[in-house]
Amino acid sequence: MTTDNPPTSPGSVDDWFESRLHWRALMDALLHVRVPLEAKTFFFGGMTLFLFGVQVVTGTLLALYYKPTPEAAYDSVLFITSDVSFGWLIRSVHHWSANLMILFLVFHLLRVFFQAAYKYPRELTWVVGIGLLGLTMMFGFTGYLLPWDQRAYWATVVGTEIAGGIPFIGDALLVLLRGGADVTEATLSRFFGIHVLVLPLALGAVVAIHLVFVHQQGLANPTKPDPRPPAVPQGRTKPFFPHYILEEVIAWLFLLAMLVVLSSLFPAGLEEEANPLETPAHVKPEWYFLGVYELLKHIPWKVVGILTPMVFIVLLAVLPFIDRNPEVRPRKRPLAIALGILTIAVLIGLTIWGYYS
Repeated sequence: MTTDNPPTSPGSVDDWFESRLHWRALMDALLHVRVPLEAKTFFFGGMTLFLFGVQVVTGTLLALYYKPTPEAAYDSVLFITSDVSFGWLIRSVHHWSANLMILFLVFHLLRVFFQAAYKYPRELTWVVGIGLLGLTMMFGFTGYLLPWDQRAYWATVVGTEIAGGIPFIGDALLVLLRGGADVTEATLSRFFGIHVLVLPLALGAVVAIHLVFVHQQGLANPTKPDPRPPAVPQGRTKPFFPHYILEEVIAWLFLLAMLVVLSSLFPAGLEEEANPLETPAHVKPEWYFLGVYELLKHIPWKVVGILTPMVFIVLLAVLPFIDRNPEVRPRKRPLAIALGILTIAVLIGLTIWGYYS
């Protein structure tokens, strides 16, 4: 009678894990893939992922000192900024990484659009990316109230009123967001819970799905469409690991240096404590909502103004199913490129108009 005994001879750490988890096949599948040499990602997706990680780390550190009540929220932010060692730097890095995360996610989506990387077989990857954009904007919206200063309070009042104008569900959505009819302690605690628990879990899950899709489909070649039926793309390639990963890490280090410089030169500010009885002269949202805010000011019918950005987001999500042109090169997609440039120009124009108005 024989029994199976664990090996007693010494081996490497890699052998130890392999004998128990059989992880070499998994690592080969994750790392040893080929990237088209013509693929131009500009590392926008990787930078967005890195900034999400920075948000999680700095947000966790801030949550150790933050108190989500109207009586203590403002003072706790002051304490973080003034008394906690490097608290001002952590808060500023959190602030700037939030803004840059939205910016680089927009850049990433624009890159995918102009390179037609949303087309077959990546339709679902694009849809998930639009979902990531929505979740990231919600991150900004819920986190904006937490300092509980005048700008944050009244911008939240305006933002939730816009949500309350949505036909049929507006009133219920307003009460759901605020926890009542007005922006109160219930709103602050609700936004804090959504910001530090619900959204990170949701965003982390959607990011994981997105990365699985990208891994399974590979990076798009902007010079020619993927073959139909699915097959291994032909052409020049380079290894994902270590070549592409090394380039990503260099981009992350550059981005980290940019965060430190921005945080040092332009630290996150704080206005006077929120006062529900004193309305500021000019209430404006953050830059990523300014375009929509300005649009609502100039459309006479409130319902139309609210539905316009919602319809736009829906059209973005279903774009791969609307655009049936198999071509990926820009000169073969003149209508799509023209509409994309026009949309960008309108959004930038509305944002600048809102900033100076």
